[in-house]
Amino acid sequence: MRFEVKVGNETIGHTELEAGDPPMGVAGGRFLPTAAYDSIQTHCIKHRDNWVAIPELSVSTPAGVQLECSGPIQILDFSRELGAADIQIEVCGIIKPPYAELFPHHMKAYKKQFG
Repeated sequence: MRFEVKVGNETIGHTELEAGDPPMGVAGGRFLPTAAYDSIQTHCIKHRDNWVAIPELSVSTPAGVQLECSGPIQILDFSRELGAADIQIEVCGIIKPPYAELFPHHMKAYKKQFG
């Protein structure tokens, strides 16, 4: 599933949130920026080790449903050191829609570890 990352109404990138930690409600993955990401990239690089929230930063499903989170959404940008392909995003404490509905594959992989 391809998620849309926005600041306000502006799409700054996309992600598939291909990795996760179901008990923590965390999903993350590669961040694919659009040209609009330039407006916050310096902030993301500067604060990647000590995150400072970006007002109105959000992640939405392909249907436009915004993920509600109890924690931050953080963009970890190492592009200057490692190249453009190494920008990651983490979405922490996903509450709604339910984590299991969004990421059944994360749930399955987690359960497989114990059984």
